[in-house]
Amino acid sequence: MVTEGIEFVNAKADVVIDYLKSRELLKKEVNPSSLRIENEGKLLILQLMNGRMKEYPIRKAFLYKLLRWYKFPINQLFKLSLDTISSICNDYLMNIKRNKVILKIENQEALSILSPDYNEITDIEVINEVTKLGVRNISRNDFFLSIKTEDKIKIQPVKGDDFGIGINITNSETGFRSLKVSHFLLRYICSNGAYSKISAEEDNFKHHYGKVNLKKFLNTHIKKAEESRKQLIEKLIESNNIILNTSKEFYIKKLEPILGKKEATSLFSDFSQYQTLYELFNSITLKAKNYDLSKRYFLEGFAGDMLLNFSQSNN
Repeated sequence: MVTEGIEFVNAKADVVIDYLKSRELLKKEVNPSSLRIENEGKLLILQLMNGRMKEYPIRKAFLYKLLRWYKFPINQLFKLSLDTISSICNDYLMNIKRNKVILKIENQEALSILSPDYNEITDIEVINEVTKLGVRNISRNDFFLSIKTEDKIKIQPVKGDDFGIGINITNSETGFRSLKVSHFLLRYICSNGAYSKISAEEDNFKHHYGKVNLKKFLNTHIKKAEESRKQLIEKLIESNNIILNTSKEFYIKKLEPILGKKEATSLFSDFSQYQTLYELFNSITLKAKNYDLSKRYFLEGFAGDMLLNFSQSNN
């Protein structure tokens, strides 16, 4: 139905940079009325009528971004025919209430569609700025970029179970995530990863609308992350002494919007309300490895934030 770009999982920085420099990337400011989606065989094709017609195979990121503008439930796509999907997309294109949109074309494929108000911060800019912190590895697909720094702090919340704590920076050139700084936790014994907000009170530090000084933004929020690291460490240590006493359904409902009811239920098939928060954290991050990069990042973020936000009110 759609194509997908190259995906990198825990790759070296120079490998990702080489790819970003080698791609052919175009940005076109177009009137949405000049766009139409057709299906040819098994593929969705974007037609751009701008003097003469150009055709581009559609990437998954483009399709999801257009549908996301109208809050279409992505998990319902597999139930629809290509004719139905293209018809819905064309109705959505015709209902865009602005004269211009930004069409992003990568290697002659339709990568994303963006509002002209979206302030693009390129992945190369972010990688170059973060390099001085020491990059552990980079994961990237059409939806987002995730950079893990070298873990500067090492702790042992449970005897014999070592963790490293560093910084994670995310970005998106396609409009799915904002530039954001988080904590990164790495469990050495099984290479499980997790991410956590800088504080429970503030949802996140993010930016992609309006002007931003990239260097200043990253420096400011990395400093905030370092200042709040002590609280995260305390929560991680404390989690081994907290018995959940929480229903399985509570967690299934939290993950259902992303995974769907069936997958979310399966994820907690061995759940016990008598296990500790620490055990549940490790179970989720271990199982997260079985998912694609986007879902894996979501699950690892859920597990990390669960440590920071857990309270007995969840019972």
